Amino acid sequence: MLMSFRGMFTTTHIWGNSMQSIISEIKKSLYIPFFILSCLGVILVCCLSEGYRSASGKSYTIIELFLFLGKDAMLTDISLNRYDIWVQGIGTWTQLLLPFLLSIGYLYVISNEKLAGVSRLLLVRQNNFIYSISKAIAAMMNGGIIMLAGYLFFGFLIYAKFPSIYEYSVDKISMYMEVHQGFHEVFFCFKRCMGAFLYGMCVNGFSYLVSVFFTDKYIVICLPLMLKYIWGQVIMKIEIDAINNGQDTVLNLCSGLRAENIFNINQSIYWAITLLLMLAIYLAGICLNIYLLKKKGEGFGFE
Repeated sequence: MLMSFRGMFTTTHIWGNSMQSIISEIKKSLYIPFFILSCLGVILVCCLSEGYRSASGKSYTIIELFLFLGKDAMLTDISLNRYDIWVQGIGTWTQLLLPFLLSIGYLYVISNEKLAGVSRLLLVRQNNFIYSISKAIAAMMNGGIIMLAGYLFFGFLIYAKFPSIYEYSVDKISMYMEVHQGFHEVFFCFKRCMGAFLYGMCVNGFSYLVSVFFTDKYIVICLPLMLKYIWGQVIMKIEIDAINNGQDTVLNLCSGLRAENIFNINQSIYWAITLLLMLAIYLAGICLNIYLLKKKGEGFGFE
């Protein structure tokens, strides 16, 4: 009975230390100045996304619509409703720059820890497994929270300016509902917020993987952006070849490789495939981090 009690006490102690380590890492990665700058960056790049394309083919960014388009003009086209414009915020610029914006605080902190030797002190109190898991969860939460906060604030701005679907004429609403069957604004917004959190969480997988190998702050901050860009370009090349060769199966599989599919919760199976793939990147990073810490010790990494 005494041995059982000791075992329970040890397990509880380890679990308590693990939770403390995870919470501590999350707090460090959400350092307020970087958090605010990252959220503002998310809002800015969302505003720079294409919000509308006219019949003549002219493209307008969301910030142009926000600043120069009046309410009466917005009501002439139901695609200018507030929910659709909010969705359009995830465009080319956001897909390109989010790996940088979402991870800058986390990567700056972990780089400074390695360069200053703080990681050595952390490893004295934690084993390699807890250290690696804590860093991975901090990267996930950092990306998810910043993405959700920035995208929500962007949504507040859009909802304050653009009209609701229900402000349009009955005919336009009817046509819209035929295309978007089962649309309910509150429910769709909730799903979109869930997708934003998961998207930010998954995109930071590239950052966590980079942080395992590199210590220089400029490399670890910029390299995830490059990896995400290369990832997208490779997928695009495969998709183009699949279209030219009529390979529908390959084209469908490529849909599951795009991180942006995370936003399409419950719309297809591909968002779940994408989520599992991104979690696999985290798992690979955790395993590599544990292995390298065991083999090389604290401070391992390319400069």
